[in-house]
Amino acid sequence: MEDDHNQDDALASIPRRRRPALSCTVCRRRKLKCDRALPCGQCVRSKTPDLCVYSSLSNPSTTSSRPRPVADSSDQGHVPSDRASPVNSGLFVFDSKHQNPPSRVSKPKGRPDELQELRNRVRSLEQALARTGSARTPESLAYDSVPDFGMQMRMALDNQDVTQEVRNLPENACFRGRNGRTRFRGRSSAELTLSCLDDMAAYFAKNHHKMKSESSEFHKMKKFRGELRSREKQYQQRAYQERACSLKEMLPPRNIADELLKLYLSTFETTYRILHVPTFLKQYDSYWAGETTTSDQIFIAKLLALMAASSCYFSPATKVNGTDTLHHIAVGWLLAVQSWMASSFVGSTVKFDMLQIQCLLILARQAHAADGDVVCITSGSVVRTAMVMGMHRNPLRFSKMTHFWAEMRRRLWATILELDLQASIDSGMPPSIDLDQYDCDLPSNCDDADLIEDMPEAPVPKGSEVLTRSTFLAVLSRSLPLRVRIARAMNSLKFTLSYDEALRLSEDLFQAFNGSLAHFPPKLDDDGSAFARSFMSFVMQRFILLLHRPFALSIALSPKFSYSRKVCMESSLEMLYQLELPESALLDQVHPCLGHLNGGMFRDESFHSALTVCAELCLQTREFSASKPAQSFHANSLNELVRSQQNVLVRVLERTLDTFGSRISPKGNGCKGFVFLSMALASVKARLGGENPMKKIEEASLRSIKMCEQVICGVPWVDLRRQIEGEFVPSVTHTPDMSSAASDVSFDPFSFFSSNSLDLSPLDFGNMFDAADYKMPELWDPNFLAI
Repeated sequence: MEDDHNQDDALASIPRRRRPALSCTVCRRRKLKCDRALPCGQCVRSKTPDLCVYSSLSNPSTTSSRPRPVADSSDQGHVPSDRASPVNSGLFVFDSKHQNPPSRVSKPKGRPDELQELRNRVRSLEQALARTGSARTPESLAYDSVPDFGMQMRMALDNQDVTQEVRNLPENACFRGRNGRTRFRGRSSAELTLSCLDDMAAYFAKNHHKMKSESSEFHKMKKFRGELRSREKQYQQRAYQERACSLKEMLPPRNIADELLKLYLSTFETTYRILHVPTFLKQYDSYWAGETTTSDQIFIAKLLALMAASSCYFSPATKVNGTDTLHHIAVGWLLAVQSWMASSFVGSTVKFDMLQIQCLLILARQAHAADGDVVCITSGSVVRTAMVMGMHRNPLRFSKMTHFWAEMRRRLWATILELDLQASIDSGMPPSIDLDQYDCDLPSNCDDADLIEDMPEAPVPKGSEVLTRSTFLAVLSRSLPLRVRIARAMNSLKFTLSYDEALRLSEDLFQAFNGSLAHFPPKLDDDGSAFARSFMSFVMQRFILLLHRPFALSIALSPKFSYSRKVCMESSLEMLYQLELPESALLDQVHPCLGHLNGGMFRDESFHSALTVCAELCLQTREFSASKPAQSFHANSLNELVRSQQNVLVRVLERTLDTFGSRISPKGNGCKGFVFLSMALASVKARLGGENPMKKIEEASLRSIKMCEQVICGVPWVDLRRQIEGEFVPSVTHTPDMSSAASDVSFDPFSFFSSNSLDLSPLDFGNMFDAADYKMPELWDPNFLAI
């Protein structure tokens, strides 16, 4: 009897196994029914999804501090299933925000490698959950399998090597403004590279008090800019009010219109297909012949928009009839067409002509830097407008669609996608279109002469060896899915691209690049083919830089990114080479060159490439000084080779700076890149020469702003450059028809800095940085540098 009593006591002392709680901790505490989702419905309704946590089976208080020894194979079959590891059972802690804060997660204690393995497994399960998008329960998560755990671990290790600035973006460069006036710039923008130039950041932090003196040059320039900005604002208001309904009166004489139309057809229309050239030329001849039709306003709007785009190939000081500059008149055309569009296409009216005009306006705004840095807003709207018309669907799904209009829709849809993709990179935003949301075919390699509106059958595409106006767009569209994927990976909220995946994308991109250039042999003498080849190289090199630049900026953390560093350097030099004119070009002739395009992707990417070269030179100076022994004062042959290469790069930057200076317009377009590059180049020269970089940056900032002021006042760049002896090397990059006459054109506030800056000084260019981080007043403060 006593033995039975002792046996009952022994059984009572054994702790009872508790059934695992499948509901979340919040529902279990509030005694509510939990649907076991992640987060559950109760937490969502109570607006506490971040508190939805599923606890572990094991009790942390009873967990041994030592790792459990491995059981023998003979004993494994007797281990109860409810005593298995919580990780092996799959019932581990999952946060609704896919995070693992230590305050919420009950992690078992064990070996460090085991803990890292568990973290990687949790991360991989979270990624699988994010891909499916459906509500998952703890039971289903318990039996999820990880097919390639090693790859997930390698991706996690790769992401750890990328700098915090690349992964999370620097707050002082990409998050600017305050309260209701803010601006965000993503990883593809130049601000990320600019934030890596430590000397310029230190200069902004050290000298922010100097601009408050009323006798300083900063104060005088600020007053001068305020006067120009007031005149520009009045001009814009007058253009919107007076010129909205008088498009015919704005047309220039026919000889000027003929030249601008010819330039457009030989440049932009060989890349982006917007018009049907034979139809447009027929309308053009009919208009000048006096044969008026009811669609005159639509035709004139297209003509003004394309002339505004092609006028960028002339010098900023080129004048028409000896009065206004061509650049000033072109901006007036843009404003007038935009105003006419707003007043003509109202309500639910959506037409093909409307999309064509909007695409022409985007090109013109990017070519002239007319508010081109925010053109992604317009391009995204154009994408939505085109989708309303069904442009994203296969044209053959429309039963009443002719073969002519089907091909025109394919061309225009491909053009809209390209414009939106390029504009999104300019602003550091993901593209507006998803690859799974359209099924429109690629445009065909057909000549416009083969497209007839009443043709009974679809035209037969030309061979790949035959060049047409549509060859560029047809070839470029083949790599669109790859480039969209790269743009989304770079400008996504979280940078999760592994280096192995980036190298695979790079290999595919290089193959597409080489295959695209094969369609445009460099030996062809046709100007249109030469422009298409240079434009193709520009676009593809831009995505190569976009893909490799985040890893090249992280070279200090991992030497395995040396390949990306090399690719960025080579591609940047190729981009800067695009700024120069061919040797056969005459100085007094208009030659279509990408270096003449002054806004949007053309301006920003050239500036970004120049900053990349500056960052490379700064990195070389740090590496050279760190590896050079303190007692060595004699340069060996290797040092001489490095020094000669650095001198070549400095000369490239000087020629680029000369090009930027020659593209400053009387309205002030182009000043931003010129001033910033002047300061960066001064910093590089000071580092290479062993001088004080802060002093050189300050001198360069003052000198560059004075030069911008003189150009705005009408002094030609050629004369201004001659006044500064030894500052610039002779350059073959010139602009045609440079006039020395002063211009009374008002100032463009959107092109001097970013579109939200109000005041001027060298430190005003620091609006790429957060002024609060450097104890500076916000640059949008109206009392900042108050007069």
